Amino acid sequence: MSGRVLVVEDDEANRGAVRALLEDAGYECCEAIDGEAALVSVRTAHPDLVLLDLELPGMSGAEVHRALRRDPRTRFLPTVFLSAHSSRDERLAELEAGADDYITKPYDADELLARVGAAVRRSSGLRAVNPLSGLPGNTTITEEIESRLARRERFALLYVDIDRFKEFNDHYGFARGDLMISSVAQLLAEVSWGLEGERFLGHIGGDDFVVLAPSKEAETLAACITRRFDETAPSLYDEEDRRRGSLEARDRRGVLRRIPLASISIGIVNVSPGRFDGAIAAARAAAEVKEVAKRQPGSSWAVDRRKS
Repeated sequence: MSGRVLVVEDDEANRGAVRALLEDAGYECCEAIDGEAALVSVRTAHPDLVLLDLELPGMSGAEVHRALRRDPRTRFLPTVFLSAHSSRDERLAELEAGADDYITKPYDADELLARVGAAVRRSSGLRAVNPLSGLPGNTTITEEIESRLARRERFALLYVDIDRFKEFNDHYGFARGDLMISSVAQLLAEVSWGLEGERFLGHIGGDDFVVLAPSKEAETLAACITRRFDETAPSLYDEEDRRRGSLEARDRRGVLRRIPLASISIGIVNVSPGRFDGAIAAARAAAEVKEVAKRQPGSSWAVDRRKS
C-alpha cells in the first residue's frame, strides 16, 4: 500500500515506532511533534492521512482536527486518532466530529495498518475526482446541496466561472491552464476561510466551481473573490501580454485578434426552504444568473432576485 501519512505524536519513541511500522508497510511518512507543526506539515507535505495523537502540547489533537475540518482544502483529509484515551465518550466525540477512525493505545500493529489502509484508499478515491484543485467533485457537491435542502437550511449557492479560460489555455498550454485552475481553487479557499457559519467548496470541473456559504455573506464573498482574482490572475500571463492587457492570437482566418485578460463571473442564488425541489434545480438557477454576470464587463457577479 502506498501513500503519505503525517504522524503527529509528541513522544519521540512512540512516533518512531509508528513511523517504522508504516514505512515497513510501504508508506511514506512525515512527522510533527505538536499541533501547530501538524497544521504546517499538512500545507507543505500534502499527506494522504493524518495519524493524530489526542494529547499534544499546546494545541490538542482535537483542536487540530477541528482546524482541518474548518478549512475547505482539508475538510475531507482522513484523520485517524491514535490515543491512550479509551473512554467511549471521547471516542464518540471525535468520531461524531468527523474523524475517520479512533485507535487506542496499546494498539495491534496489523489492525492499525488495516485501518490506515482503508482510510488512505478512501482519500485516494476522493482526490481522483479533481486532482488539480483537491476539492470535491460533482457527486459530493450534489450530496451536500441535497443534504442542506433536506435540513431546510438557508444558504447561498455561488456558481463561479473563469471567463476566457479556453483562450488562455489554448494560448499558453495546459500546464499554465492547470496553474490557473489550481490558483482559483486556492483563492476560493483562502477567501472563504474567514466566513462565519458552515461553508463548502466544490470543483464542478474545468473552470467551474461552487461555493456554499451563509446568505448574508454571499455578496461580500463575491466581491472579495472578484477583487482577488483581478489582483492575482495577471501574474499568470507573460509580461508583454500583461502590460498590453490582452492576448494576441490569430483566428482561423488568420486575422489577428486581441483577447482581454481572464476575468471571473459569479452567479448567486439565495436558497430558502422549499424554494427548490433538488440540487439540480438550484444549480441550474445559479448557472442562469452566472450568464447574466458574464454579460457585464470585467469580473462581476449577479444575484438571482426571482421569488420562485
